Amino acid sequence: MIDKIKENTYMQLVFVGVILMLATIILSGVAFGISAMIWGMDTTQNALAGMTDTATHINILKIIQFANQLGMFIVPPLALWFIMRKDNPNFFGLEHKPSMKQLLLVLAIFMASIPFLQWIIMANESMSLGESLRGVEEWMRDMQDKNDLITTKFLQGTTITSLLINLTIMAIMPAIGEELFFRGVLMNWFGKAFSNIHVNIIITSVIFSAIHMQFFGFIPRFLLGMALGYTYYWTASLWAPILLHFVNNAITVFVYFRINSQGLDIDPQDVGTSDSTILVIISAVAVGGFMYLLRKTKKKEKGLG
Repeated sequence: MIDKIKENTYMQLVFVGVILMLATIILSGVAFGISAMIWGMDTTQNALAGMTDTATHINILKIIQFANQLGMFIVPPLALWFIMRKDNPNFFGLEHKPSMKQLLLVLAIFMASIPFLQWIIMANESMSLGESLRGVEEWMRDMQDKNDLITTKFLQGTTITSLLINLTIMAIMPAIGEELFFRGVLMNWFGKAFSNIHVNIIITSVIFSAIHMQFFGFIPRFLLGMALGYTYYWTASLWAPILLHFVNNAITVFVYFRINSQGLDIDPQDVGTSDSTILVIISAVAVGGFMYLLRKTKKKEKGLG
């Protein structure tokens, strides 16, 4: 069975899918059980039903979120990596370390992207589907508002402990897990199905954005997925997109923490936005320039791990 998984790309995907279902069910069950023992069955069920009125409800949701991230995005790819690494030590690009120049370029790409990405976020949020699809748009906005509310509740902490917990759940876990799954598993699998790397990255980015179920954030998350995909391809290392993903999420966590801990009257969503069209254009051009420089570091003999 293990030999078939090693040799057959489709079997690898089936293996990941089976592990994903089993790990998610088991770990979610464990998280539910722990929450029920600590806070009671009714409180736990209320939290899962969408109640976010108290800190207890939020703590329960954080535990469930932690378990889901483990079960869906971390355990399945690592199980596959454990099988494949004996014959392919650099499977997923985990053994290959990006150079310092590549890491600095990754950070430069993120810093340069802030005005442009914030402009894209605002443009996406203001999109309308038209009168004929008003019902669909209202449903999509309702889903978006619920997701935004939970995110805001998650990031309300003002202590160092809450900051570390939020960094773990909102930045470290997604950066590692989602890159293992989307860039590691899916990009490697689509690489066998499509000879064109650009098609591979586009499809993976669409799935990456769609799975977050935030319709009015689809375009910026799709562009982030594209940046993560090319970063993976050009560096041949999963650690580079993990760094980019972590910094992107961690900045949001730190912005909320600073505003909450200092009692600032600022909307976190407004941080990094600019009314200057010139600045937005410069930001987009700078991102393109840094992406080009990162592409130039790609060694011809390197590809996906």
